[in-house]
Amino acid sequence: MKIKMSDGYMYGGNQSLFGKNSLRSGCGMIAACDLILYSKGKRFIDFSEYAAYVCKFRDEKAYFHSRNPIGIFPGKLVKLINSELTSGKVRFISRRKFSAESLQKFIYSSILADMPVIVRVGLNGKKFPYRITFPARGENSRRGKTDWHYITVTGISDNGKIIFSSWGGRGESSCKMLYRYFGITGGIITFEDLTVPKKSKN
Repeated sequence: MKIKMSDGYMYGGNQSLFGKNSLRSGCGMIAACDLILYSKGKRFIDFSEYAAYVCKFRDEKAYFHSRNPIGIFPGKLVKLINSELTSGKVRFISRRKFSAESLQKFIYSSILADMPVIVRVGLNGKKFPYRITFPARGENSRRGKTDWHYITVTGISDNGKIIFSSWGGRGESSCKMLYRYFGITGGIITFEDLTVPKKSKN
């Protein structure tokens, strides 16, 4: 979902635009709002409309009342998302259910079915490496590493390269890298329609 700004567009939302509390644990809120709006058919939206929805979600769902030092837990986020969906339901699937190969197959099937996948990158020692481009900042890009963070996977190639949204930018990495750095409590939030492939024994 592209969000129209005065100086270009954001690729998904950015928690830094929604108050100081959002800076610490707002990535789950943004991922949830992006997924909900996308499921309602929003593909290109003005920032004013997007911001109104995010603020409504934040306030009506008392999002930050459940805030904790490591962000909102996926089970709580699933309940908040499901309360807003008009069709279908989402669920959280732990990293333990996947191998690197089955995760790639699952994300590929989900994207093919036009269903973005929220990923929770949990605590891990080396952190998940990424490269992000920011369309609203003249295509400026940065590289970094992160953990305890929600991203939304919006695309995947045949060879496992993933595209994701985070901080209003378009990120790139690989599915193998994502699996490697899933970390403790990592996993995905996705629609219930798809079957999880059997975990590879390799």
